[in-house]
Amino acid sequence: MRPVALLITGAVLVALALILSAFGGDDRGPLRWTGEADVFTHPTLPSDRVLTATLRNAGQQAIRLDLADLRLVGGDGTTVAATPVFLEAFGRSLWAGGRGPEPAADSELQRTGRIALLAPGEAVPLTVAWHVADGDPARVDYGQGSLSLPG
Repeated sequence: MRPVALLITGAVLVALALILSAFGGDDRGPLRWTGEADVFTHPTLPSDRVLTATLRNAGQQAIRLDLADLRLVGGDGTTVAATPVFLEAFGRSLWAGGRGPEPAADSELQRTGRIALLAPGEAVPLTVAWHVADGDPARVDYGQGSLSLPG
């Protein structure tokens, strides 16, 4: 009976380690940070933060990133309200809100930073703004994985 108990205990410990690593600080998924990243505070907006960084597809397959899937997550697992865009700065659409083609073409969604289409090895800028009062983000979850916030 003793070898069976050891085997079961070992299996439980391995399963527990896998479960805990899924919620830990390890980066998961095909994206990685590349280049310089910066989290800064504008002098006139001391309670706001802006992250500028670059994401690279380190996976073996092309991926589509949608802003609707991207969220900042605090160390306690809560979502931190944020405004992300797959651009180096915030921009405008060609059309006023509620106007224009429905659904918008992928070319317009890419141009305005609402989606990113990345082949293996390709990179895209990411800019995210949030209010300090809304929380302290620790990770960027993008639906297909997550990354620890750089810096």
